[in-house]
Amino acid sequence: MLIQTFASSKLPKVTNEEFLKEVPSDLHLRQLSFMYSSNEVRELAIHLGLSVTAVDNKDYTGDRTSWNFEVFRRCRNRNWVTFKEIANAIDNSAVNGSMHTLCKLVKYQFIDFDREPEKWDVVPTEEHIDRLVPLVGNQSLPFLIELGMDFNTWERISHKQTERDLVTRLNKDILEEWRNKFCRMHNLKPTLRTIAQSFRNIGKHFQIVENALLDLF
Repeated sequence: MLIQTFASSKLPKVTNEEFLKEVPSDLHLRQLSFMYSSNEVRELAIHLGLSVTAVDNKDYTGDRTSWNFEVFRRCRNRNWVTFKEIANAIDNSAVNGSMHTLCKLVKYQFIDFDREPEKWDVVPTEEHIDRLVPLVGNQSLPFLIELGMDFNTWERISHKQTERDLVTRLNKDILEEWRNKFCRMHNLKPTLRTIAQSFRNIGKHFQIVENALLDLF
């Protein structure tokens, strides 16, 4: 199967003023978190209005991307920053980047599932989910965000975990929340293609989804 990028006509133009006025989603902030070192994120956060104390009070756990994401979220939630303000912060700081950075935020490498739609457009069953949850591993938060849900959903789901096998239970709750509530609320069809794409976006090969479900297709 091939990896393809959506045509630019299907993506918002990052120079469009209406787009620049929008506030980035958690998914956008996660993508932005991959692009910079923690020192660069610290500088950008200060340009975005976060105080030095507020940035430095965010404990660093050793996971660069997670720390970056948390700092960017704090900037957005405290100051409601827009794409335009992010672009201005990049331009006015010493970090590398420009409007091209925003292009990366709205472009994705999409897997071409159209050769086998009968396989990938299936709504996941309970058995599908049970087989997939161990594959997420400890990347529960990135996986949730790639499915389109936000950090508030993560906090609600993760805080109710009381069972011994927390990671497996957490990942199952995430997939069930997405299938049964999120997709219904947003009038979306939950499909295996969305799940496989989310696996790819957190750095896992979509083939592991196919291998895990081989006898169910």
